[in-house]
Amino acid sequence: MGVVAKQQSERSSSSSPTFKKSRPRITTDTVSFRIDSILRANLEEEAKKNRTSLNTLVSQILSRYADWWRYVGRLGLIPVSKDLLRDAFKSLDKSELEELGKSFAETSGREHVLYLYQQLSLGTILQFLDLWSSHFDAYEHRYDGKMHYYTVHHDVNLNFSIFVKEFVTTMIRETVPRTVKFETVGPNSVTFSFEG
Repeated sequence: MGVVAKQQSERSSSSSPTFKKSRPRITTDTVSFRIDSILRANLEEEAKKNRTSLNTLVSQILSRYADWWRYVGRLGLIPVSKDLLRDAFKSLDKSELEELGKSFAETSGREHVLYLYQQLSLGTILQFLDLWSSHFDAYEHRYDGKMHYYTVHHDVNLNFSIFVKEFVTTMIRETVPRTVKFETVGPNSVTFSFEG
């Protein structure tokens, strides 16, 4: 059984989730850069706070940039605080949340997958879901050879979970027709599965 698990403290180990069972051996290169002395001091301080090496921290930063941040501006995304998400989603009723999730999946979600991977397939949807999920507090993606199981812990509110349910269901159903089964739609997380 392959497992991908991401938590805030574990994100540092890899920014690109892969199945542990099939993780390829990673090769590294030694590269030299010139950076501002103040930037280096800030990075060293951050590495010390995180009890990691400067090399590991810089590798994590570069991986995050290569995997996600280089696309953020082009995709029109901005960082938003959980407090803002909580306030924005708390005032919507269930039908509005479901319509918003469906609409977002059919437009922006679909466009983002095509932009990032140039095709809509089960593989690209899985890559997108892993990338998208990795930006929440914690997530887990398991595959048992037949079914994909996701748990996404977002810590926003129940209305956000309702939005996520409709977004994920529509994204999968409309691109790689699969039935998505939700085990949990709670105030802090969602748990769902679909056939692989």
